[in-house]
Amino acid sequence: MQHMYWFITISRKSDAEEIVELYKKLDVPRLYCTLARGTAKSQTLDLFGIEQSEKVVHQAVITHNKLYELKKTLETDFQIDLPDRGIALAVPLASISTKNTLDFFSGGHAEDEMTDTEQKEKSTMELIIVICNKGYTEDVMEAARKAGAGGGTILHAKGTGTEYAEKFLGISIVDEKEMIYIVSKKEVRNAIMQAITDNAGAGTKAHALVFSLPVTETAGFRLYGEKTEA
Repeated sequence: MQHMYWFITISRKSDAEEIVELYKKLDVPRLYCTLARGTAKSQTLDLFGIEQSEKVVHQAVITHNKLYELKKTLETDFQIDLPDRGIALAVPLASISTKNTLDFFSGGHAEDEMTDTEQKEKSTMELIIVICNKGYTEDVMEAARKAGAGGGTILHAKGTGTEYAEKFLGISIVDEKEMIYIVSKKEVRNAIMQAITDNAGAGTKAHALVFSLPVTETAGFRLYGEKTEA
């Protein structure tokens, strides 16, 4: 059976249709798209008279074979490594609930023989995910940048929680939230997470919760020297 991955592509909103067509061309069975925005400081945007950077986050569960096919196409056809085109990353899945779910996401190709791929060095990147109260992303990103983060992508969310969560953490889970995706190098991950916790965590108005996920493959960082300006 093939390894499975949660594959994330972050692009400019103006390039979203091209990305969707690329996924269709490669017969990716299911694709989930979410509007998002970049994390440039509002005062910087006001100074230069520009609007907040609009992004689209494209997410899909894909097989090992599809991962390398998709990554290659993003690099060659979409030219994701050019400045401001976007980034892509793969997070390995630990398990999938049922055979039907596996077939749903893989298009019935989970049992295909895995294509041989070049053995590469282990990824030096991780995906940090922050969940905070709406309106406090600048507090989170200010702390993250001071600890070495490059940039991030903000998604709007609304949680559904329990009385226990509110009592234990002092957080009203049902309120509107914002999620921030920050791709960072492993060596600065702990510092970034600690800075966010210390400056925008529980006890602050942001009430940020933060965790990280392993990343096995990336695209779009080559010309940035693997900076994370997502």
